[in-house]
Amino acid sequence: MGLIWIAAVAALAALLLWWAFPTLARIAGFLLAIDSLLAIVLAPARSIPGKLPWLALGLAVWLAGHWAYAFKHGAWASPIALRIFALPGLHWMIPRATLIHFDDRDYYR
Repeated sequence: MGLIWIAAVAALAALLLWWAFPTLARIAGFLLAIDSLLAIVLAPARSIPGKLPWLALGLAVWLAGHWAYAFKHGAWASPIALRIFALPGLHWMIPRATLIHFDDRDYYR
């Protein structure tokens, strides 16, 4: 197992990550956020301090998956993600390929 083998494994891992990350991140982030929300709703006294970081992580992973999908395909997989990224603090992160016009009426296509 030489240097070429390690480089080939790293290249294969990078290709698999590029191919699978958007879908896996959206699914994993959604499940993590739902699990955290259910724990907070069903047992708030026990889970509020501990589950809030997991909820934030789930939402961040879900948004990262949507951003990667939009960057890769040039279109948004969900209009909810586009509306979240169109908020004033996040609008600079929208991939250029998904922008059609800078006019507000055409911004959400």
